[in-house]
Amino acid sequence: MPESVLVVEDDRELRDLLVEVLRSRGYHAVPFSNARSALRAIAAGQGADVVVTDLKMPGMRGEDLLRELRERSSEVNVIVITAFGSIDSAIALIKAGAYDYLTKPLNTGDLVAAVERALAESRVRRETMQRIQAGGGGPAGFVGRSAPMQRLYELIARAAHSRHPVIITGESGTGKELVARALHQTRGNAPFIAVNCGALPETLLESELFGHEKGAFTGADQPKAGLFEAADTGTLFLDEIADLPVVLQPKLLRAIEREEIRRVGATTARQLDVRIVAATNRNLEEEVRAGRFREDLFWRLNVLHLHLPPLRERSEDVPLLVAHFLSQAIAERERQDNLNGSPHLGAARRLAPDTISLLLRYPWPGNVRELRNAIQRATTLARTDEIQPDDLPLRIREPARSAASPTGTPRRVPLREFERRYLLEVLQEVGGNKTRAAEILGLDRKTLSRKLEEYQQDPTSEAP
Repeated sequence: MPESVLVVEDDRELRDLLVEVLRSRGYHAVPFSNARSALRAIAAGQGADVVVTDLKMPGMRGEDLLRELRERSSEVNVIVITAFGSIDSAIALIKAGAYDYLTKPLNTGDLVAAVERALAESRVRRETMQRIQAGGGGPAGFVGRSAPMQRLYELIARAAHSRHPVIITGESGTGKELVARALHQTRGNAPFIAVNCGALPETLLESELFGHEKGAFTGADQPKAGLFEAADTGTLFLDEIADLPVVLQPKLLRAIEREEIRRVGATTARQLDVRIVAATNRNLEEEVRAGRFREDLFWRLNVLHLHLPPLRERSEDVPLLVAHFLSQAIAERERQDNLNGSPHLGAARRLAPDTISLLLRYPWPGNVRELRNAIQRATTLARTDEIQPDDLPLRIREPARSAASPTGTPRRVPLREFERRYLLEVLQEVGGNKTRAAEILGLDRKTLSRKLEEYQQDPTSEAP
């Protein structure tokens, strides 16, 4: 049975055109001259996979129809047609629950493409929810069945087929790049390009992002395409977006709004089809108030927002993650043994009960990344096939001692203090090498240095 698209448009000529175009593509297109008649039909059981509605109509407006559908918990995707092509109104519609928006004069090719994306998103969302309900988890690479993760899986499924920018927030180690790659999967074999905005000097970052022409600056002997061009038709993942220099933020905003870039030293722009996904572990609204991040760029990026829960808020997923990382460590150990031609000697294959208890009690300031590193370390150090508490890092196996007051009475330690101790222990393990410590922690060196400086200035923390 063909998928159903409801077309709500008071202009008869435009309504007939839209219905004709959709029917010619094999869809079951049903016309309505006003929003109330469409709502009544849906309430009476009229099937609807997608609703295409004009925004400004007599009686009930398009945004009112959108709100009514959302209040009724309808899962149907809504595409809004508007004669007002302002960015602010478009973002407001997306935040209100619209899947996409189109502006008049309407291009029928854009309409068909938007409907196809909306239908594909609906199919992925249904499949994802079926996997969750069957206990199969979320997208590839994700481990967890807790309520926060189920909500995240649903949001990923909703956002995956959208063309709008996404901002991913969450503490370090929660898996923001994994989410970005899950969002990208719908683009098939298109390129996924990741760049850490805090890892490159400001003088190089502009050229890396936008490219340069020959002779644009000293040393530019040849023209070079930037990462935007490398990501054409695919996804550009801007990690640590809060570290993007203020002087480059207007250029990024222009690239997003106009879907074009201009190489350093170039006089002409290049049109690109790039989906922007940005990530940060900082509060961007606070960065805006402090003047370190442009407000207009923040709102342009914050069309779709996905927040990753820290591991301490989904502790029921810890056993699943432990089993997953242990299985990975065993497979890697066996692979290395096969390459070296040595037998599988003493590879840890399970955890002692006391070890599991410690892992469940620990607050995991480094989140999933810290848990993965702890399991990898333990499997390497274990002397038998069972991981003992002594195989775990000190911060995990002796949290009570590290959290004791001078009188010996246990006290509650803020998560920030756990994070500080985690960073310093990793730094100590690598002999003070900040570059290596940053790699293990999943941070860029600049962010690690900033955190260490903050700890030194924080009167509530012990000096590093």
